[in-house]
Amino acid sequence: MNSLYKIKLSVGRDTLLPAVVKIGLDEEAFIKLEGWAGRSDIDAVHEPAGVRLACQLGKDAMSASPEGTKREYALYVLLQEMALPFEAELSLVLKPREELAPADRRHNPWSELPGVYLDHQEDNARVVVSIEGKLFTRYLYSGHVGKPYYYPLIGPHGKTLIQDAPDDHLHHHGLWWGHDDVNGHKLYHEFRGEGRQVHRKFLTMTGGPVFGQLTALIDWQDEHGELLLQETRSVRIYNLPPESRYMDLATELYALNGEVRFGDTKEGGFPFIRVNEQINGHHRGVITAASGKSGESEIFGTVTEWVDYSGELFFGMKREDGEAVKEYIQAGIAAFAHPANETFASQWFVRDYGPFTPANFHFCGGKVLPNDASIAMKHRLFIHEGDVIGGRVKERYLEYVNPLRGTLIKG
Repeated sequence: MNSLYKIKLSVGRDTLLPAVVKIGLDEEAFIKLEGWAGRSDIDAVHEPAGVRLACQLGKDAMSASPEGTKREYALYVLLQEMALPFEAELSLVLKPREELAPADRRHNPWSELPGVYLDHQEDNARVVVSIEGKLFTRYLYSGHVGKPYYYPLIGPHGKTLIQDAPDDHLHHHGLWWGHDDVNGHKLYHEFRGEGRQVHRKFLTMTGGPVFGQLTALIDWQDEHGELLLQETRSVRIYNLPPESRYMDLATELYALNGEVRFGDTKEGGFPFIRVNEQINGHHRGVITAASGKSGESEIFGTVTEWVDYSGELFFGMKREDGEAVKEYIQAGIAAFAHPANETFASQWFVRDYGPFTPANFHFCGGKVLPNDASIAMKHRLFIHEGDVIGGRVKERYLEYVNPLRGTLIKG
């Protein structure tokens, strides 16, 4: 097959599939590829092996400042099931892009939408994210709630791995960010007279066949509406199946209105995750760390690469010997800390009853951010079928820190 562009991939025998390959580009190569593709989608094809892989160009980094998203030019390739090992040159080919939109007033308005689709519903102050036509999550940013957050996170068999506003902690909103002492102001709980996180605008909002990305600018305000700091919050969601699905998170905090002091309190996280109560340590779940430790008593306050909550989720009822019997599935959610993070962003707050965070200022005695300074942290959430072993959590963490790479070559 003759093609103007080709890529070279080398995928080892032990690579877990599906997965995403990132091919870094310089600006000139990106502009040429973008111009060549126009409004078409790109596939990578290797006819002898019968391989056809979806690709997506991206120029927005996960890193951002209040002025905008930073640039990081790349071609992303979605590896589906294929015979391994695989090493070959693949031709890049164009295919017409389907211009589709949600079908309103249907049970599932996104059922016909391929890839990762971001449905921005401004009237409802939310972005609904679907993957291959099925709901995955929603970004909820109404000014009537104390902070923006994500809920649900749909995994195996259509079950959410997190919960929103449980009766024991109404301020626990699925996947959220916050801290209870910012220059003495509270931006974590949601009692009267407290500060708020206010969604200001989107810096990036894009979807595609390989991933979708939301980068939001968020003002942290005191109880009088005065600016304490600004945050850029990036979430990248990949087109991966519910049995093995990950999303990348990047948080950057900017002190633009004077020094910012994060007090020494356990009430905070970047981010915090409240797991589905069925898989917490008090019910049918087990908490496991990369260090081999387990449970709140062993993991709390330790530095480790990842923590996983796995357990049994109620699936439904079935009949056995004339009796109604509960049926369960095994599933879990893990958080990975990037090795480039400072220690505080890899030191874990975990509770048996369900909340956990990889980044908490309590363990470093608080944190001071000088005026005009910033701090960044990166994490990945991994949703999986099975327990920590069956879900291959350790192997998926290694993929995170040693990502698959490819090369762009001329045709």
